[in-house]
Amino acid sequence: MSKKRLLPLLIVLLLLIAVLISAVSIKNRIRQTEEVLGPPAYTMGPLQQIRLTLQCYNILDRVKAPVNPAQGQFILEITPGEGVASVLSKIRDGLNIDTEAFRLYWIYTGADRLINPGRFVLHGAMTIPQITDLVTAAGESLVRFSFFSGMRLEEIAALIDTYEFTFTGDQFLELAANYPAALHPAGVTSLEGYFVPGSYEMSRGISLEDFLSNFMNVFRRRVKEPYEASFIENGLTLHQAVIMASMIAREAMSSSEYGIIASVFYNRLAIGMKLESDPTAQYAIGWDEGSHSWWKMPLTAADVSVYSAYNTYVVNGFPPGPICNPDTAIYEAVAHPEHTDYYYFRAKCDNTPYHNFSRTYEEHVAFGCN
Repeated sequence: MSKKRLLPLLIVLLLLIAVLISAVSIKNRIRQTEEVLGPPAYTMGPLQQIRLTLQCYNILDRVKAPVNPAQGQFILEITPGEGVASVLSKIRDGLNIDTEAFRLYWIYTGADRLINPGRFVLHGAMTIPQITDLVTAAGESLVRFSFFSGMRLEEIAALIDTYEFTFTGDQFLELAANYPAALHPAGVTSLEGYFVPGSYEMSRGISLEDFLSNFMNVFRRRVKEPYEASFIENGLTLHQAVIMASMIAREAMSSSEYGIIASVFYNRLAIGMKLESDPTAQYAIGWDEGSHSWWKMPLTAADVSVYSAYNTYVVNGFPPGPICNPDTAIYEAVAHPEHTDYYYFRAKCDNTPYHNFSRTYEEHVAFGCN
């Protein structure tokens, strides 16, 4: 065969070899991409799948790594009907990153069609798949969980059941009543009294263990650290201070009286007088079917005589634990009470949220309503 006829055949052969090598290379890239990312979304056509798979091959290292380790957390808010471009723009600004890899990954996996509205906590240590899972999983958006001062654990549990967390109110009560002492701020096993009331933003998908741990951290930061030294100076352990604060939370109807009521309890303790707090009797009674409440009102003579370690009308000193969950303003009053010579108080008879305070039992009786 002449050289002139051989040359075209060699060229064709080389082209075939090049095509084969390219095909093998493409096949390997597709295989490696699918090993890391899984198969492409079925909603795309075959050619689009191949094209996008090859594009995603170039971002595999970025997909597996934290998006920006130097960046802290921020809250991503996605509104109903918001477009992918807008969401990516918020992620770009919040995490200070280029979001092209996000865009490719979302289209490849089909996540661009599954993004949920809501508020999500993102941080730079997360990877693209982790952030994607967060914003596409039902129940992972933030919710605002709120409860008020003076609520007992059973009342908080009832609220939990309205939020559709991953745990129920009954499960909450079970663990809150049997919490590991080593993890407890005061080293006991009941969490009654240790939830600082307020409004908290958290993921609906939070675990029960993290839910409780987060609240114990709040207690340490907002109560234990700023006030424990003052409690000790006043002669109380941390646990006793929480008990006193819980009693004040149910006794006081106005914050202006927190410090005065605290002084009454301190004065009674100083002379060995019973604390005789109505809310402790209410706590001992528990659920009252007649009023459909955990806080029976009014109390009868039989109610305040019921035997219970929690009823301070029949036992001396503190009950064994708190009776509700007080707010930080009450802890401030327990740490720095008013200085009075009052030993008694009772509600005024004018339907205001205030009490009459007395030095003697005779004065106390005289303030009774006719």
